Amino acid sequence: MSATPRTPQTGPASPASAALVAGARSASTRDGAERRRDRRFPVTLSARLNHGGRSHRTEILNLSRGGLLLAPVATAALLPGAPIRIEAASIGEVEARVVSLSALGIHVRVEDTSERFQSALVRLARLTRIWTVPAS
Repeated sequence: MSATPRTPQTGPASPASAALVAGARSASTRDGAERRRDRRFPVTLSARLNHGGRSHRTEILNLSRGGLLLAPVATAALLPGAPIRIEAASIGEVEARVVSLSALGIHVRVEDTSERFQSALVRLARLTRIWTVPAS
């Protein structure tokens, strides 16, 4: 029996995505205070990261009005400050900038404030609330 590399799962069943989102939710400063201005919504969205003339498959693990977290992409040569473009069916195409890289993934500041992006965030936030509201 030969061992073949496993293709990462996508969607809500992805254990790697779940772990990354859980870690991202706990991000805080040394004094324990939340450092983000906008609430982030956990998602698992298939996406393309475009940088330096190359396109890489990834996942958006959480997003807000001002930023998002992408799953790590080992083949992308990224540095903090690098301009990137992210494409996903649910949010369209957005211009962004890498803020930092960590074990959680690629931390990104969204530079696109288009109406389409903002509308997509509202739609996803509503869906997130529906999915996470406990049943009575």
